[in-house]
Amino acid sequence: MKYLFACILFFLGACQNNYHIYQYDNGDDYVQDGMVRIIEPSTQKMGYATPDGKVVIKPEFAFGYPFKNGVAKVTYEGHQAEVSASDNEYHYWKSEHWFYIDKKGNQVKK
Repeated sequence: MKYLFACILFFLGACQNNYHIYQYDNGDDYVQDGMVRIIEPSTQKMGYATPDGKVVIKPEFAFGYPFKNGVAKVTYEGHQAEVSASDNEYHYWKSEHWFYIDKKGNQVKK
């Protein structure tokens, strides 16, 4: 119930910004470390918001992993690649330029 309430609050806030919750594992992204990943539909860029819909880091990344212990691994460029022998069911993100950001969007060393 708590998760559903957070999704409703996010939906109301995100609609004002034209962002959507990133779709993961056949549903909305999970709240992790107080953040949820968001997508800007026209560019497909990824950013981060609080569960109530407050955009913390505007969508600017090609790909980004969930926050863990205050940091997230992100990249500005890359592509999706198919996991071998998965019949196009599973994919992963491939990039040569991953880095970490803090919850303000600043690049940090990990």
